Amino acid sequence: MGKILVHICCGVDSVYALRVIKDQMPDKELVGYFYDPNIHPQQEYELRWIETKRVCDSLGIECIKGEYELDIWLQRVKGYESEPERGERCSICHDLRLEKSAQLAKELGANYLTTVLMMSPKKEFEVLKSIGERVANKYGLEFLTFDFRKKCGVEKMNLLSRQFQLYHQNYCGCVYGLFSQRMEVKFYPELTSFSKGRLAGSREELLFIKQIRLFAENLGIECFEKQFSFIKWSLTSSILKIDGKEIFHKVLPYSVSVKGVLRDRVEKFVETPEKKIYRLHKSNLEIWKINKIDDFLYDEMRFNTDPVFLVEEDINLGAKIEIQLKSDFDPSGKSQNLVIGNLKALEMEVFYSDTDYYGAGGYELQDITSFLYKNQTAIRKSKLCVVIFGAHFCGKIGERIFHQSLSNTEILSM
Repeated sequence: MGKILVHICCGVDSVYALRVIKDQMPDKELVGYFYDPNIHPQQEYELRWIETKRVCDSLGIECIKGEYELDIWLQRVKGYESEPERGERCSICHDLRLEKSAQLAKELGANYLTTVLMMSPKKEFEVLKSIGERVANKYGLEFLTFDFRKKCGVEKMNLLSRQFQLYHQNYCGCVYGLFSQRMEVKFYPELTSFSKGRLAGSREELLFIKQIRLFAENLGIECFEKQFSFIKWSLTSSILKIDGKEIFHKVLPYSVSVKGVLRDRVEKFVETPEKKIYRLHKSNLEIWKINKIDDFLYDEMRFNTDPVFLVEEDINLGAKIEIQLKSDFDPSGKSQNLVIGNLKALEMEVFYSDTDYYGAGGYELQDITSFLYKNQTAIRKSKLCVVIFGAHFCGKIGERIFHQSLSNTEILSM
């Protein structure tokens, strides 16, 4: 029969390539090996692993997750940081990944080695073939060459990727490749996370959704995601001082940056049942006194972006205020809603995927997976549907979009 160890770099490249291997080698056992020490940051590694696992599980293929060994990769490519895509750095990277794959293939008693990297039009096919054959020969293996791109392979890969709703990465994974792709950019959102939680539209929020989806699909429950665009807001830094003392606070989402240091004084306040609103003498900035900040959810869409600070203590009239605030708006933000089960079910249970900037609120992964496990029969029988809303902590955006489109027959028939 024989066994093939397939090196896998991501879900997108594997979704069609693994089908080709199974079709062409029906009498062989396939074992996947996800090993990509070049990927940075680690959240990106985990996200690509989750999607790889989803693809392999759908095909009944065992997949082994390799260690995240960025330090080894950095040492190996040292001196080649400025190499262009498909240059010498990529060859070194292929060699490292296939060498490790060949070692595992030998340990598992496999006879053959191959890689889905040959699927990617961004990789040099002949270079991969040459490295694969050399490494396989070193370990007494046969390297299997597949030109997955033939017969409209890339188009078929893209179609399957959309059908599986796979995360489609926008860079190869290598930090140096990202730098070369974004030559005029000074800020790299792919590599940066200022938040302590799962911000709406962040990689952490997407990973959370994908982990839940993988769990649900392994229970035999159908899922689908509906992505949506929104203006993403993130907080870089904030300082609030009252009469010279730094105060514990939070910043309301969609507060614009303050230029330099704002110095003002409290002129008046207005009380409502939920909060006390302090207004300043010169600035439109407001300070809201909330009984418990972590329990506060501002669930309205903000059209006024004047800065708002949240505190838990009273402030004296005339108090001197010193404020610094830096925030960022991204008009190309994306989040998604995840539907688990049949939308036509009798009942619906709702969760959400993000937290606030500080990590408060939201759900733990185990909260949701435990609920799915306990209620899997009801979900499969269409008695219960579970929906995970995205972008909840910035005005319940996912929930609003969901309800606006709920009557759309396209969504109900998915």
